[in-house]
Amino acid sequence: MATVTQTVGVIALLAVFAALPAVAANPCRLQQFGELDVTDDHGALTVPAVVNGHPIRLFLDTGSTATLLFRGSAEDLGLKWSSNGEDTVYGVGGSTPLGMARIKQFEIAGITIHDFNLMVAGRLSVPEAQGLIGAAFLLQADMEFDVRGKKVRFFKPKDCVAEQVVYWGGSYSVAPLVTSASEKKIDVRVAVNGKPVLAEMDSGAGTSTLTANAARRVGSALSTVGQGQISSTRGVAGESLRTQTKVFSTFSFGDETIKNARIEIADMFTADEEVHIGSMVPKAVADFPEMLLGADFFRSHRIYVAMSQKKVYVSYVGGPVFQTHEASNTSPTDK
Repeated sequence: MATVTQTVGVIALLAVFAALPAVAANPCRLQQFGELDVTDDHGALTVPAVVNGHPIRLFLDTGSTATLLFRGSAEDLGLKWSSNGEDTVYGVGGSTPLGMARIKQFEIAGITIHDFNLMVAGRLSVPEAQGLIGAAFLLQADMEFDVRGKKVRFFKPKDCVAEQVVYWGGSYSVAPLVTSASEKKIDVRVAVNGKPVLAEMDSGAGTSTLTANAARRVGSALSTVGQGQISSTRGVAGESLRTQTKVFSTFSFGDETIKNARIEIADMFTADEEVHIGSMVPKAVADFPEMLLGADFFRSHRIYVAMSQKKVYVSYVGGPVFQTHEASNTSPTDK
C-alpha cells in the first residue's frame, strides 16, 4: 500500500501507483497503473474508500470536479467541519454551502493519504454512498470504465495511435473531447434529431437527461411518453427534479445511433443562477452542458477516455442505453 502526505485534497495517481504489466502488444503499450472496484447499486455507481478507519462508499462521479463527503455523512463519521458561509457548490438541482473537514487518514484504491482537508457539501442522505469521488482524481490519465466487469482502470499509453487503445477489440464509436487540457470534464458533441448537442459524460447522474432548452432547440419530438414524473436522480443539493420523457427520432454518439430514442427532459440547471444587486435578471454562475450522459450510458457501454488523445471511445455491450421512468430504449444501430 502506497502512502503519501499532503495538505490538500488532490490525490496524485501517477505518483503513487506501481506500474502493472501492459495490456496491449507493441508498438502500442497501455501501462495499467491502478484500478477501482465498482458496484452498481440501485442505479448508482459506487467505489469503496476508508475515512479514519471507517469503511465508506463514494459515488463514482465524473460530473463533479471535487472529491467530497456529504454533510450528514461527515457528521456521522464524527468529523468536525467548518464553512466560511460564502463558498458554494453548484450542480444539478441547485446549490449548497461548501465546508472543509480535516481528515487524519483517507484510503482509496491502495492509496493512503494523511492529514489533509476534504470538502464537505451537499444535503444528500442516501444509503448508497457517503460522498463522491470526482474528476480531479479520476481524469489525471487515460481511464477505462468497465461497469459490466465491475472495474475502472487507469492507463498510461505509450506509442498508441487512435483506436489501438480499444484493447478489448470489437466495434466502437469515437467522439472528440471538447474540453481544454486543463479542464477535468468529459464533454463531447452528440446529436439529437441530427443536431449537435453538448453532452457531459456524468457517471454520477443516475439517468441520462436532456435540458428543456436543448429539447426545444433540436426540434419536435415524435411523442411525449411521460408527463410530470419526479426524477429519482438528485444533484449534490439533494433536490428532486420534475421530468418528462420524450421520444426523439435519433440520438447519435459518433457512428452509434439509436432510433426512436426515449430521453428524459428536465430543467437541471435553472436553479444555478444568482440575482445580483441592481439587476433582477438571473445570471448563470457557470457554463453547463445541454445533456448529461449518465450511469445508464456507462452501464451499457465499455468506455475508454483517452485524455492523451482528447477522444472518447465507446463500445456498446448490451442493455438499454437510456433508462427512463417509462419503457426502455432499443439497442443502438449503426448508420
